[in-house]
Amino acid sequence: MRVRGTVTAALAAIAFAAGCVAPPEDPPSAGPTIDVDLDRSARTVAATSVERRAQEVTVRIRSLGCDQLGLGSGFVLPGGLVVTNRHVLEQPVEVSINTWDGRSVPTEVDGVATDSDLAVLQLAEDVELPTAELRTDPVRTDEPVFAVGYPQGGPITVSAGRVVGLVDGSLLGEPADVIRIDAPIVQGNSGGPLLDADGLVVGVVFAAEPSRGTGLAVPVATLLQRLDGTQLRAPEGC
Repeated sequence: MRVRGTVTAALAAIAFAAGCVAPPEDPPSAGPTIDVDLDRSARTVAATSVERRAQEVTVRIRSLGCDQLGLGSGFVLPGGLVVTNRHVLEQPVEVSINTWDGRSVPTEVDGVATDSDLAVLQLAEDVELPTAELRTDPVRTDEPVFAVGYPQGGPITVSAGRVVGLVDGSLLGEPADVIRIDAPIVQGNSGGPLLDADGLVVGVVFAAEPSRGTGLAVPVATLLQRLDGTQLRAPEGC
């Protein structure tokens, strides 16, 4: 597993939940969705730099497991790292990644987190893709955010919403508080980035709460702690 050395270099270059959370529901209509009443400036950002950049750094992930097909999303970091959810890669036998413009790129699973719904893949050395930037400042309640992903493995969507607040992560098998948002989250969004109004990643989408109409994301702080490799393991085989 090559995560530790690769991530150290990458970080130097860049400063399923269980229980009551149900799997995501059916997806909304295809195409980008801006379905929250944001102010004019937020709409302008969503329609230009954030939306385009979000599409470029977000990838579609299909994981053929021992007895299931995992559909999810992910995003690229410096060093050829791809972040996604652990539950997308359960017992992976074959993993494929597609970019927003239709390319298929080779990759391998580097590790899955032992205590969080996070996983890391590594692109082949000759593959270069646009990379996301991480925001280390915590989110603020009511700030606008954008959930990006490939619902049901279909076309990429950028769904606008706001931060509702934080949720006790221990109730969801997470080591720290997670972010609750009111943007629509459906199956296939898992592992995609949660962006702020400047296009910086503030979290990793991992679950939906259908009864509330909300979604959940692992914050960047948790992701950074797991990227040092000490809490990553090889995925289980069949």
